[in-house]
Amino acid sequence: MTYGEAAVRLGIAPEAVREAHIATLKTDLERLTAELAGERAGRQGEVELLKGQLVTERERADRAVTDLTGERAARQADQEQLAAARAAADRATAELVELVKRLAAIAKTQTSAGTAEAEPEPPQRSKLGRARRSGVRPWWRRLAG
Repeated sequence: MTYGEAAVRLGIAPEAVREAHIATLKTDLERLTAELAGERAGRQGEVELLKGQLVTERERADRAVTDLTGERAARQADQEQLAAARAAADRATAELVELVKRLAAIAKTQTSAGTAEAEPEPPQRSKLGRARRSGVRPWWRRLAG
């Protein structure tokens, strides 16, 4: 509808209809501007809150990364110690195997040498052994018989 048509229906001048429409638009514009400013202020508070939460979460993430880095370094050190311990155990096992082989070779050599020439029985060092060799009976046998 035009200003002229509205003026005819309302029974006023077209310029008055136009002025009334402009006043209504200005009022609506002021109201919407105030609402927008209020929403913007509310959003600004939300933005600040979210920024604070973001800072907190970043700090927490940084601490978690630091903790994980420390744990990774500790795990790496443990892995290195484990590798060193395994290497030492492997060396000790190899040395033990070599020792067993040498002992087996020595035992085999002594066994073959022992069958070729028997070792004499070591002398008995106790009084009973000397008495038996000399033919003297022990004192308890002499009392009994």
